[in-house]
Amino acid sequence: MILRNLKFALSSAWQSFWRNLAVSLAAVISITLILILAGVNLLIGHAFSQVLDGFRAKVSEISINVSDDTPLQSINDFQAQIAADPRVASVRFVTKDEALAQFRADPQNYVLVQQIEGNPLDAKLDVQVKNLNDVAAVDAMARGWSGVDPTDPTNYQGDFINRMLQLSEWLGLAGAGLLVILLIVSVVIVMNTIRTAVYHRRKEIEVMKLVGATEWFVRGPFVIEGVMTGLIAASIALALLAVGYEPVVARFKSDIGFIPLSYDPAFLTSLARDLMLAGALLGAMGSYIGVRRYVRI
Repeated sequence: MILRNLKFALSSAWQSFWRNLAVSLAAVISITLILILAGVNLLIGHAFSQVLDGFRAKVSEISINVSDDTPLQSINDFQAQIAADPRVASVRFVTKDEALAQFRADPQNYVLVQQIEGNPLDAKLDVQVKNLNDVAAVDAMARGWSGVDPTDPTNYQGDFINRMLQLSEWLGLAGAGLLVILLIVSVVIVMNTIRTAVYHRRKEIEVMKLVGATEWFVRGPFVIEGVMTGLIAASIALALLAVGYEPVVARFKSDIGFIPLSYDPAFLTSLARDLMLAGALLGAMGSYIGVRRYVRI
């Protein structure tokens, strides 16, 4: 009995989809566009998360510039003091020659390297802090050390870090708000599509109700049709996003190379899961709401 009812629901849903092809295609296209926007929103959020993780890794490491006249013993003592701090993951001493070699190895410094005479760089202590929130405290401790270069103590940029964290929070809230709006619009579109299908099959539904069909027996094909519409739209949206994702990232990296953005094929798996699940749920929810009142009447 269950298999027979399921077969009837699937067959009825497929027939209804093709009978109202113009309306069904309009719904598919509309939901596809909405899911594309939702997918782009998720991709942008993932990309920004990648960039933010890269910046977090960089800003959680501060360089303490050592004055040229600082005795080596004082440097070793302060290095041991910092290494013993529970907030610090690691600390490494970099000599002036090593600092110059690192500077020369960076392609972005090519023009400056040609103009450098001698070695104007300081020796430094590279400190990796465990928690981003503790970087300011470690920086304050470093600035209080007698051996630090008074003209350029550290490379810590507190305002930049705070702004990045605030921007991350605001973008997260904005992305969540946009997704909620898109979900509501999708439900309304599916709801109106199913209502149109119900209207065209109103006589058939009336006959089924008269012969004793249950509400779910009547409602099932419309819910499946909504799910079908959502899945088709999600498949199209996913295909378009998958095709465009890598070229857009490659173009972005070529134009703005200093931002650490990379193509992440693994994210497409979670994106596919989210879009297909969203399409199915939106279709089911919209069709359930759209058919509920009409079936009861």
